[in-house]
Amino acid sequence: MNEQQMRQVLFQAVEAEPQIMKSFIQGSDEDTDSRSDISWCSCGKCQRFNDPHTNICCSQSPCITLKPEFRNLCLRHDVLEVANILNWSFRTNLEPSFTPSSFRNHAYRNYVLWQCGGFEEGKRLPVPACATVAIRKRFPEPFGQYEDSCSANSDSE
Repeated sequence: MNEQQMRQVLFQAVEAEPQIMKSFIQGSDEDTDSRSDISWCSCGKCQRFNDPHTNICCSQSPCITLKPEFRNLCLRHDVLEVANILNWSFRTNLEPSFTPSSFRNHAYRNYVLWQCGGFEEGKRLPVPACATVAIRKRFPEPFGQYEDSCSANSDSE
């Protein structure tokens, strides 16, 4: 296919599906670096929560939620399913729970293990707001009711 033919095909594709081509050219909403109007947010992906302990930013550019490591450790269903099974078999003899809340909790735990290297006994380690938003978007609660406090040392949000 020569250059003129490629241009013609591209023109036809834009006419047929302008929104798809627009998102392809501009990038998807998820990957855009939308700036936040929150004063403590420097990555542009945070949202304000009622609990001030969760109103922290990853302070990275680009946002940590755009890194492949975050996506692999905190958003992949299969990785969190294995973490869930291992955690439940280690702590109890009960069957693991595969609820959205359980997946979010393991995503928060994976985040802290990845970023902090481990847990401190009796200390709740907060997950940045941008990471919390991404995790909640991936594993939403059916009725959108969340506890504001998100940390890795809790068995619920």
